[in-house]
Amino acid sequence: MGIISNGNTVIDNGAIDANEVDTTQIANDAVTADKLANTAVTAGSYTSASITVDAQGRITSASSGSSGAGGFVPKTLSVGPTSGNYSSTSGTSQILIYGVSGSGGSGGGNSGRGGTGGTGGAGTFAAYTKTVTHPFSQPYSVGGAGNGGSSPGQSGNPGNAGGATSMTTVFNINGGGGGGGQFFGGSGSTGSSGTASNSPTPASVSTSNTGGFLAFSNLGSGANGSTGSGNSGKVGAISVFENIGTG
Repeated sequence: MGIISNGNTVIDNGAIDANEVDTTQIANDAVTADKLANTAVTAGSYTSASITVDAQGRITSASSGSSGAGGFVPKTLSVGPTSGNYSSTSGTSQILIYGVSGSGGSGGGNSGRGGTGGTGGAGTFAAYTKTVTHPFSQPYSVGGAGNGGSSPGQSGNPGNAGGATSMTTVFNINGGGGGGGQFFGGSGSTGSSGTASNSPTPASVSTSNTGGFLAFSNLGSGANGSTGSGNSGKVGAISVFENIGTG
């Protein structure tokens, strides 16, 4: 085995027994980085790192990862009837869209004959996500309210359907149908609710079941019937969010 004598090391052919080298032979902090065996890790800085550590506590592999996407921030908010063009902000890789279609107007009625126009069909709220590559640009359209049906002398006319809310190549939400007209006793038929198309559609629901959503409160609800000329429905809306937040 090796023998340390008066500061000199004498090595014979024997092996050094386990635990033979301790702080009496090597001073604390005396082993420098140059005396350590290299690992396979390349020296440098790593971002969002993935590392592997061995049983001796040494880092044996390291690689940089990618940071998560930023939080969503609002970019576009419009109410109908209107149209425009959405263009992504630099750094955007995903968009989240909330949309509501316009609702239908109620049908016309006649109070003298006991007829009440049917309720307009509710618009529909839907949410969409889409992965995009900047620059991304698409036109959008936001539905308006359906007009109520008229009540001329001998008939009650149906209301008009609400307008669709859409973004080209991304989604389309059809508006609610107009309520049926009713001249004689009774009520006209209720207009059909709007429908959401173009998958993926994480969530779509008639606004009559939710009372609206966030800034869309009270939008998209169908017009109530009347015994005279029908009432107009409610306008639709669109809101686009981008994943560029840093908070």
